[in-house]
Amino acid sequence: MPDAVRLEPALLARLGVAPATVTLLQFSSAFCAPCRAVRRISTEVATLLPAVQHVEVDAESHLAEVRELGIRRTPTLLIIDTEGREVRRATGVPAKPHLIAALAALLPTP
Repeated sequence: MPDAVRLEPALLARLGVAPATVTLLQFSSAFCAPCRAVRRISTEVATLLPAVQHVEVDAESHLAEVRELGIRRTPTLLIIDTEGREVRRATGVPAKPHLIAALAALLPTP
């Protein structure tokens, strides 16, 4: 994935991201209905795929990080690989099958 951008470990730590095979890093805001839908879908996917962790961040409480990452709207979902690289970014509500497909290449094969 040549376009993947490695995020600073200190930045990930400030956002509450622990080491994992894959992280779904969700930026939300308090009164955002689509954010609740993304939370539900991401939680379901993380439950279905144990190598995936879901971390939700309140964008307003992390303005410096939001600016550093270029987050322009909520919900925004970043897919972070095991090396801390942002490999995908999406805004809005992803379809569950599309999210699982996007994660497939990053997950270990059984």
